Amino acid sequence: MTKNIYILAMTFFTIQMGIVNAQSYMLDVSTSRLQWTGYAEAGGYSQSGTLRYQSGNVSIVKGEISNFTIAVDMTSLMHENKELEGHLKQNDFFFVSKYPIAQLKFIEKKKTICIVEVTIRGKTEQVEITLNLKKLKEGYLVKGKMKLDRTKFDIKYNSSSYFQDLGNYAIKNDFDLEYELFFKKM
Repeated sequence: MTKNIYILAMTFFTIQMGIVNAQSYMLDVSTSRLQWTGYAEAGGYSQSGTLRYQSGNVSIVKGEISNFTIAVDMTSLMHENKELEGHLKQNDFFFVSKYPIAQLKFIEKKKTICIVEVTIRGKTEQVEITLNLKKLKEGYLVKGKMKLDRTKFDIKYNSSSYFQDLGNYAIKNDFDLEYELFFKKM
């Protein structure tokens, strides 16, 4: 009985020490950036634009990410071609009037790979990403790039997986997100 109490006490102490050692940081939405790039099926044609973050936070334990959540303001989607920008905000793409927020949520870390849940248009998928964490004087910088399959989030517009004979109008299912996240001490 005494041995079980000792093990229970040590487990509780270890968990508490992990919580005490965790440091929380808030996303600086004014300096963080998020760029998207979509691709045509034919040739090397691509389109890029930006999105803004709404909020985010990260917990760091011993110089490693132990938890984070990020909210992206989908209404902030920008592109130099305002007609294309408007189309991407409509229901055949990101449907931002109904789904104004996209989210990334930390699930677990396996060595250098993080498993995250990505939610876009109310659909959630798990994705593996690599996060490059750099300690700064005022906090942390997290950089990376991820590839997402838009059809997993019910974005099927001009996808050759769903529509035949699109020719030059076919759009690749995968699109890229490149991000720089600046986190400051809370």
